[in-house]
Parts: sequence; structure tokens; C-alpha cells
Amino acid sequence: MQESINQLENKKSYLLAISGGIDSMVLLHLFQQTSLSFSVAHCNFNLREEDSLKDEAFIREYCKKNKIKLHIKSFDTLKIKQKQESIEMVARDLRYHFFLELIKKYNYNYLVTAHHLNDHIETFFINLFRGAGLKGLSGIKKKRDYIIRPLLNFSRKEILEYAQNNGIIWREDYTNQSTDFLRNKIRHTIIPNLEDIKPNFIYLAKKSLSIIDESQKFIQKQVNLLKDDVTLKTDSNVSVIDLHKLLNADSLLIYLLLSEFGFVNKKDCENIVKSKTGSIFLSKTHKLWINRNEMWVEALQNRTIYESEINLKINSIPWEIDHPLHVSLYSSKKHEKSESHEILDLNTISFPLYFRNWKSGDFFYPINGNGKKKVSKFLKDLKIFNYEKNKTFVLCDGLDRIIWLVGYRLDDRFKITNNTTDLLNLRLHKKHTSN
Repeated sequence: MQESINQLENKKSYLLAISGGIDSMVLLHLFQQTSLSFSVAHCNFNLREEDSLKDEAFIREYCKKNKIKLHIKSFDTLKIKQKQESIEMVARDLRYHFFLELIKKYNYNYLVTAHHLNDHIETFFINLFRGAGLKGLSGIKKKRDYIIRPLLNFSRKEILEYAQNNGIIWREDYTNQSTDFLRNKIRHTIIPNLEDIKPNFIYLAKKSLSIIDESQKFIQKQVNLLKDDVTLKTDSNVSVIDLHKLLNADSLLIYLLLSEFGFVNKKDCENIVKSKTGSIFLSKTHKLWINRNEMWVEALQNRTIYESEINLKINSIPWEIDHPLHVSLYSSKKHEKSESHEILDLNTISFPLYFRNWKSGDFFYPINGNGKKKVSKFLKDLKIFNYEKNKTFVLCDGLDRIIWLVGYRLDDRFKITNNTTDLLNLRLHKKHTSN
């Protein structure tokens, strides 16, 4: 057990999540036997009245006595909890949010938790009861991002023996005995019954979990290879997938790939890949479009700058904005030729100007076109898909006449002529369409 701690990198700093229970106090003791740089973090969720305060006091006294840097935060968890929310999930979210704040503020390299083999097996059963796939059944990871769990290969029995042999004092949480919670039912009922049938069940389960984890890693590698093969292009907002190639892949890999975008129902995934052009699907995390032989996938959190309503009044020029696009307007007497630079006859345009989202019913007279045309029809003819349409803006004059479909075409009514004396310069600094 000590060797698992000794193997950690000596030049890194560690934040230990310590509740005061036996598992975390053993973890703390193990770290104290090393020269590693570490601090302690403790959360008081105020769920057990006086016992919660005693846990906090215990940790404070221990860290003070042993000269260990300590971070403590108290939560009014019941007040924070919303209806239908699990108190365990609320506490978990609060805990990890606090830990991440500390890591960023004090530049800790890793968060260390005291999860052990029994926790690992309990998590397997919890996910089994939820109908999880291999990813969920593989249980807790020993290392994931900035979180490490050095005790994951050791059983609760081994931890208890270590604590007793080393005279470690800990606090008991009486709620761990309650079978009102699923994890505790598994801990106190299911696993003991399985150990009665097979005394070495814990270690057999450890072996099986290792096989499941290796299988999951192999399958994930195949999903990643498929993703690389079918992805035509990607940027910070959207990935474009070759639908024809995707349909030729194994159905399980298709499902696992789409599940990464939040589409977790296998039947729904089968319907998505067979849908017609224009079909739109939403998950909790992504929006997906079918566009002919392509599937466009957008992360929802990246959509805010385009989906909010934009309507900016421009009373005078020069004028410039950075978001949602980097656009600048200014006047001149002389034509300056450069990339993404357009010019119009300033004296044909009424102020103020307006920079806004295009909307249904908008029309203009495309320069070098054949007269009046709806913006929607113009974009459709260019084969601009819905995702790009959501990012399309127009510049209008004071009479609500579109003078520029930004990034695409000027309006013929305001083009320069031999009689033009003053120019309106329009510059799009960042290219609007994706390559």
C-alpha cells in the first residue's frame, strides 16, 4: 500500500480529499510517510448536525498538530439541493467544484481521493442496475485527468488492517450504515452475500473489472479510429461527418460514436443515421443536422455568440466590433484593395446603419445578380446549411434596406459608379464561412 504512494511523482503537488473516515485517514497517513508535497481539503456538508461539526474539528486538530496546510469549506447542502435532485449527487458536485477551485488557485497538480477496491466494485453494481454499457461497468478509473486514486487496488479489509496496525484514528459516519442509499444496500447486503458464496469474491471481481476495462479501452480505440476516418472537417464549433462512410461502419461503433454526442438510445441512433436532409436532433450536449451525405454536429455550449439576438445601431463611422464577427466600417475617398474588403457608395446610404441577424422575409438585390432575391433563397442556392445560416448577418441602412449580406454579397443598389465621390469601406477581418 505504501509502495503505491511512493511511486507518485516527487516534484508534483497533491491535494488530498479528506473526510475524516478510515479510508481518507489511511491515505493521509500514507502521504505523511513520504517527502511528497501535499495539502488537505475537507468539505462540511452540514448533513449530520453535530457530527458534521465534529468531523471538521477532528480534521482541523489533526492538520494543526501535524502542520499540514488545510482548506475547509462549509455548505448549506439542503438549501442548495433542488427538487428531484439526489443529495449524494449535490454533495458530489459541490465537493469536486471546491476541489477544482483549489487546484486552480494554488496550482496543485493532482487531486488524490481514497477510493478503494470495494468502492470500485460497488460502482460496477450501481452502473449495472442503471443498464450501463462497458464504459460504466468498467467502474472507477485509477487516474483520470487531474484525479488519482492510489488505493483503488486495495480492499476495505486491507485498509482496516493498515489502520489498526498503525494506530490510526478516524471518524465514523453513521449514514454509511443506512440502507436507504443504493450504494449502502450493495455494500451491506449484496456483496456480503456474494462473499458467503465465494469468499474470495472481491479479488475475482477485481480481475473481471480489469478485463472489462481493457475491453473498453480496445473498443474506444476502434471508436476513435472510426471518428478520424469519417470526420471531414472540424473547428471549435462543429464537426462534419461523412454519413456514407459512417453507415458502412459496424452498428455498435456507430452507436458508441453518437453516444459521445449525448445520443444514448440505440434505437434513436439507428433512426438518426437514416434520416432525411434537414432533420435536426438535440441531445443535452449537442445539436445534430443531416445535410445530404453529411452529418453536422455542434456542441451546444459553443453556440451562444450566434444564437443570441444581435441588433446593433451604428450612428456614425468609423465603427468596429469583435463579436460575433470582427467587422469594421470606415469612409474614404480612395479605393483600398485587400482581402475581405468591400466598398459601397456612401452617399446612397441612409444613416443610422444596423448590424443584425438575417431573418425570414429579408430580401436584397445581389450585386451582379438578376434583381430582387430573398436572403433565404440566396443562401439555399449557395448550399449554405442551417448551421452556417445561424451565423449569417446583414448590414442595413436607416430605411431597413440590406446593403451587405455580411461575408457573402453586396447590394447592387449601393454599388460604386463613375460618379461616386465618397466610399463606405466594409471589412470582415475574420472569415465567416468554414473551410
